[in-house]
Amino acid sequence: MSQLLRPASLEVLAPVSVSSSQLYREAVEKLSHAHIHDATREALWIIEEALGVNRLGIHAYSEYPIGPEAYKYVMSLVERRASREPLQYVLGSQEFYGLEMVVQPGVLIPRPESELLVEEVLARLGSHPQPVIVDVGTGSGCLAISVARALTRALVIASDRSVAALAVAQTNAMKHGVFSKILWVNGDLLAPLLSRGLAGKVTAIIANLPYVSHDEWDRLSPDVKDFEPRLALDGGPDGLDVYRRLWQEAPSLLAPEGMVCVEIGIGQADRLCQEIAALQCLKVVKVQPDSQGIPRMVCLQRVG
Repeated sequence: MSQLLRPASLEVLAPVSVSSSQLYREAVEKLSHAHIHDATREALWIIEEALGVNRLGIHAYSEYPIGPEAYKYVMSLVERRASREPLQYVLGSQEFYGLEMVVQPGVLIPRPESELLVEEVLARLGSHPQPVIVDVGTGSGCLAISVARALTRALVIASDRSVAALAVAQTNAMKHGVFSKILWVNGDLLAPLLSRGLAGKVTAIIANLPYVSHDEWDRLSPDVKDFEPRLALDGGPDGLDVYRRLWQEAPSLLAPEGMVCVEIGIGQADRLCQEIAALQCLKVVKVQPDSQGIPRMVCLQRVG
């Protein structure tokens, strides 16, 4: 993607089918007709990824030929996006905390809001001699990998009930050089960790668990509802069912004053804080808004 589009780079694509400028126009037109927001930019991203060139090359060498196989490949990706498949699945990656993460259908696409969890853990545990950090419901592994790269002395544990998600997370960990620094666990929430001798030893739990309510599910865009895994999104009637299970399991694993940092949805902070206040084992120590001012990250601490 860093190379300019030059004649030599396209000789293998003969016989001639269309010019690169025509390919670009067709891609923009297809995406525009599908009501894709910012169709011009997305068309460029798709062509860049498919042909391994950058946009400067696409424009500077606008009349160089694109062979039929390359044309068909680019337009197949455009068709996928026009069907509302998320661009991240079409391109196969998403940036998170400065790292490119492989993503594919069946794994939740990382969002920038989740970076708040990484920032909070690094701020609180940066000077800890050897923290034990659990990323529960790791998905693509973006949280565990970001933390493992930044806190080199930490033991990071990544768990997920989806074997397919763990495989993607492990691919990302190998890509970013931290595969051996992370303990991988297949299972539901924290229960599999209790048999590993971790009771009372976990410094922090980070979690971006399903928190979409049933009412909100009906209002989700097709890009999300029809393509991203419901298992990673559906949090029950009010969106907090999975987190209520987490509150029950977390205290037995947490070290004294150990913390839990979770990502939540719009309008859930007050309800969550009220429910935590009724517990004897956890207390809310921080509620952090995202860039839009929406309370997005809640940090809890073990009591006693």
